[in-house]
Amino acid sequence: MKIKIADGIKLHQTLTAEVDLSDVDLHANYSLKAIKPFTVTVDFDTFTDVVEVHIRGKVTLILECAYTLEHFDYEVEMDDELTFNFVNPNIEAETDDCFYEKGPEIFLDPYLYAIILSYIPLKVIKPGANLPKSGEGYEILSEEEFEAKHQTLDDEFGDLFDKLDLDD
Repeated sequence: MKIKIADGIKLHQTLTAEVDLSDVDLHANYSLKAIKPFTVTVDFDTFTDVVEVHIRGKVTLILECAYTLEHFDYEVEMDDELTFNFVNPNIEAETDDCFYEKGPEIFLDPYLYAIILSYIPLKVIKPGANLPKSGEGYEILSEEEFEAKHQTLDDEFGDLFDKLDLDD
């Protein structure tokens, strides 16, 4: 999605478009498996050297549950503000809430992807999923249970260590 920077001051511009981020590399978040195409509405105002952008839209993500590894749909409702400066290339070093874009167009897809990532929880859990206690080939233990079952090398190879003279 692109917006064009107008010359001079131009207020109350609106653009609605279908956005497809299916070609984006999703490795930035291990729980994110896909982003379904979505519609986004962008309201923006152009001033002498700044563009203020208001982004709204609903996005359906396919996430992987941390407990069950099942994929499920997760809906995100975006409502965010971005500010772009097209005069000062050092603006990002001077302030945290303004991005430099040289123009005359601003390609919004990377910013939309970053906004989507900010809405994904650190630990994604499918609604209704419970932490499994055990399964085929694994068992979940508390620290105390682990210590009780854990064998050390001395326990397993104790007789062998006694027979070997390791000091030499």
